[in-house]
Amino acid sequence: MSEEIRPVPTEADWDAIGRYLAGESDASEAAVVEAWLAAHPEDAALVSLVNTRASRFDQVADDAANLVIDTEAALRTVRGRLADEAPARPTLRVEQGGAPRPASAPASVRSAPSRRWRTMGVAIAAGLMAVVAISQFRARGEAPREYQTAVGQRDSVRLPDGSTVVLAPGSRLVLASAYGKDSRDVTLEGAAFFEVVHDSTRPFTVHAGGADIRDIGTAFSVKTGIDGAVSVAVTHGIVSVGNTASVAPVELHAGDRGVLAAGQLAVARGVVTAEDVAWTHGQLAYRDAPLSEVRADLKRWYGVDLQITDSALAARTLTASFKGDSVAQVVRLIALALGADAVQRGDSVLLQPQGMTPPSTP
Repeated sequence: MSEEIRPVPTEADWDAIGRYLAGESDASEAAVVEAWLAAHPEDAALVSLVNTRASRFDQVADDAANLVIDTEAALRTVRGRLADEAPARPTLRVEQGGAPRPASAPASVRSAPSRRWRTMGVAIAAGLMAVVAISQFRARGEAPREYQTAVGQRDSVRLPDGSTVVLAPGSRLVLASAYGKDSRDVTLEGAAFFEVVHDSTRPFTVHAGGADIRDIGTAFSVKTGIDGAVSVAVTHGIVSVGNTASVAPVELHAGDRGVLAAGQLAVARGVVTAEDVAWTHGQLAYRDAPLSEVRADLKRWYGVDLQITDSALAARTLTASFKGDSVAQVVRLIALALGADAVQRGDSVLLQPQGMTPPSTP
């Protein structure tokens, strides 16, 4: 995978500098921050001050096990303070028959910039110190971290080690309390796509349903089904899939799919395509997909419970794709593709063979 090329900033990006100080920047972002600091000694001096203050804060953080600080709120406060404290910029005025000229700034504004910029520097230092301190505090694994999406909502998450996760709608990801110390364990409910920064000294493991998926330097998606099945599709690198109860770990390489269900692992080699991760771009794409997978996706994306009571119909597979369709359109297309009828009652949709009389409503 090619490394992302970041544009050269025209002003200090304190969010990026905060991530850099916390050790959460990737190589590309770190290089940009280092180049900026090398070219701007005033900012570099401020960062040095922040590091010193943060190390002192770190000495007392062990006594603050119940400390809760909203880092994003802290950054918003700093940005607001920057806006309030920044010197007023001169406006332009056009004199009749002449070129635009800067309007004169009031005397109070002209005399205040140095004091205000010192105040702004303190505000930046305070905000950055909060970012660094809380990042260090969290890195010690004092409490689990949790990410959750609502029905129909996707989210992109950057983990402390630089790994990234695209979380599908209606899904939940929990980082173990000791994440990043000796191992990197996460628990997934729903579906997610992982791009993992490999670290052989701290293995990355996803616990999903009854499966344990261990990274060996890779990108892969994991989906849990309503029936308890766990599907793993590898797009890059290698993962190991198994569980501690009955299934010995099996390596999946790029292009392989593994489905763990009812204590058995079924592996298909070289079958994974772009359709398997199309959901990360908002498209649901299926190729001979079991209806249990479709049911789980409809629940997460649309909040609809697809019920199939006919065993022959439930055993069929679906080949179709949807993007931006309403739930009514999706249900209708699924029914047409399967040669079935769909009966909707609120948030439930009953899929049944064509011509079958729907059961009476109690």
